[in-house]
Amino acid sequence: MIEPARKLKLSTIFIAAIAGLVGLGVFFFIGALIASFAAGPLHISTMEGARGYFAALVGMIAGVIGFIGAAWLVLRRRGVRGVRVALGGIAAFALIIVSAASAVGIWYSMQPHVLNRNGPEPLLRLEIRAPQNIAIFADATAELTTDRNAADVVLEKADETATRRGYVPLYYRTSQRLLALKFPNGGARLYNVRLPANPMPKKYHDWSEWQKPDFVDEPGSTGPKRAGDGPDIEVRYHVETADD
Repeated sequence: MIEPARKLKLSTIFIAAIAGLVGLGVFFFIGALIASFAAGPLHISTMEGARGYFAALVGMIAGVIGFIGAAWLVLRRRGVRGVRVALGGIAAFALIIVSAASAVGIWYSMQPHVLNRNGPEPLLRLEIRAPQNIAIFADATAELTTDRNAADVVLEKADETATRRGYVPLYYRTSQRLLALKFPNGGARLYNVRLPANPMPKKYHDWSEWQKPDFVDEPGSTGPKRAGDGPDIEVRYHVETADD
């Protein structure tokens, strides 16, 4: 004879939740299958999928019964009695809801979210200046990389102040943006673009402060290294939307 449980254990609730899910699936399938065969004798119309809706409704009702029955059976066999059976069933159902919501949330967070769904993509306007007018700076290219995509920066030629201007579209909502200034000799300067995932608000339409590179990748090196404190190529940027 099984002794009544003094308290509900998480392991018991977890097992009841799994059993409930299995019961829901099995009874839903059986209920929907029986309903699909019974739809004809019951003279349920085939118009606009009425029989399918009927089968789904019966399946859901049967699935709920299957969930309750399976969870109740597990709880009883684990020694849960009285009011604790109802509490255990509710806790098992809540565990399933929380798990499903978490899974949906993780899936949703991993999807690419368009930054401006109802209009053209905003632009990230850039200015890049060198401490001195070196020839290699004039031939540099730039790329904006995120965890969602990569896009080439359209750069103008350097002016007399050794400054180059350019722009790149911002497609996705993400705070992980890395600007890479690449040189023909294989070197690069890397800048973390310090903007939030949604840089559409007006306060990000003003020019940022001049920013030195966060990392430097020299030709022939084994990888990027932290930039030093000396003079280096600097960037500044602001966001431009169709309303500007």
